[in-house]
Amino acid sequence: MATVTLTCITPEAAAAVVDEHDGYFGAGASNTVRQDGNTVVIDYFDKRWPLDIAEWAHEQGHAHDTDAARVMASL
Repeated sequence: MATVTLTCITPEAAAAVVDEHDGYFGAGASNTVRQDGNTVVIDYFDKRWPLDIAEWAHEQGHAHDTDAARVMASL
């Protein structure tokens, strides 16, 4: 399983990202998300998982575009 991190604007923003995606019914057991301060730690098997999270976080104003783009570019 691979891991990537997404830096969010605040710890509260990271918590909102985790709250939205933790336990997501379509994620499967190999795609998880957890919080570490203002960082969202994304473990994944399916590369669409971190892509979707980064895109959603940016659209909702929880992460800067450069941080979301870094996650997307790493895939």
